[in-house]
Amino acid sequence: MGKAEKCFNERSSANPRLYKNCSPSDLEKITEQLLIDVCPSTPFLPSDIKLVAGHSFPDIMTTQFYGVEVKSTTKDKWTSTGSSIVESTRSEFVERIYMLFGSLGSNPPAFKCKPYQDCLSSIAVTHSPRYLIDMELSDKDTIFSKMQTDYDVFRTMEEKEKFAKLRRYYIKKAKEAGREEMPWWLGENSAPTLSIFNEQNNNLKHELRIRSMILFPSVFGDDKERTIAYKKISIWMCNRYSLLCYNMRDNFSAGGQIKSVDGKLLMKPYPKIVESLLKSKYAIKRLLENPDVDIISDIEEYWEFNYNESKLYEAWKEMVVDYFKVTPSLKHVPIKDLLERKTLPDFSLINKRII
Repeated sequence: MGKAEKCFNERSSANPRLYKNCSPSDLEKITEQLLIDVCPSTPFLPSDIKLVAGHSFPDIMTTQFYGVEVKSTTKDKWTSTGSSIVESTRSEFVERIYMLFGSLGSNPPAFKCKPYQDCLSSIAVTHSPRYLIDMELSDKDTIFSKMQTDYDVFRTMEEKEKFAKLRRYYIKKAKEAGREEMPWWLGENSAPTLSIFNEQNNNLKHELRIRSMILFPSVFGDDKERTIAYKKISIWMCNRYSLLCYNMRDNFSAGGQIKSVDGKLLMKPYPKIVESLLKSKYAIKRLLENPDVDIISDIEEYWEFNYNESKLYEAWKEMVVDYFKVTPSLKHVPIKDLLERKTLPDFSLINKRII
């Protein structure tokens, strides 16, 4: 491949027009012939070189075990969009792939060759998730180095495993940068269309509120923390369920305070969100004691503490209690006692007293 790169650049320097207007398919054919031309000075035979282009990956095979993917850009640069991360059309036996990249907008057109995995910088989305190519990439800046994995490990994963690993990487990257964002194109259950949360039936809305309270304890916090929680919930809901919500705050608490419990005035009122939490505690317990695949997957992604997988409800309850202890507006709420009560507190007198 080093010989091929050198030969390409020598021919381009001698005749700058030679590759200037090559189409992708033209360049694949030219690459096949050039590889055949350099074969006599390598261990390969001309008969080893096969152009398999079209929907196959890679474009050119050299014996069963080595391949060449041909990419180019009409601009004077070394970056472009590459092939699908799924590699569903990858040749069954190929072990090593090299990237032959032509910067046709350079003067003269220039060529570089690198091992395939060493020039993949990130992921972009066209009609499907695809690698981004950067032929000037350093080893530590490849997408695999940043994800702390090896290309050969990643490429052999099942599609769902690949997407899960990518989700974790991009979510961690966003957190480190202090941004609330999520790769929408990696949603596990995303529908092909977006819908409005408020237009869904009450059962679904209730179910998603329950799951939100399990995953995002900051929804119980002070105004600033709740604002951040609403952003997280909005992104999560869009990513996993393809639902948009334009008034997330109203779906949890319209504000206000609880001034009495069981007919007794409180020394210090509770935030109204406490009522929403307590009214949901039985549903939360049922879900965590009989978890489905979605909630298990989400917990793995969002719970940032150690927990016993067989005692999810206890872990959630402990998380909530700890959260209340360190939140100024919640410290006075005996949340552990309220969660462990056999019956719900009676809030029925609240509205009468306010009226």
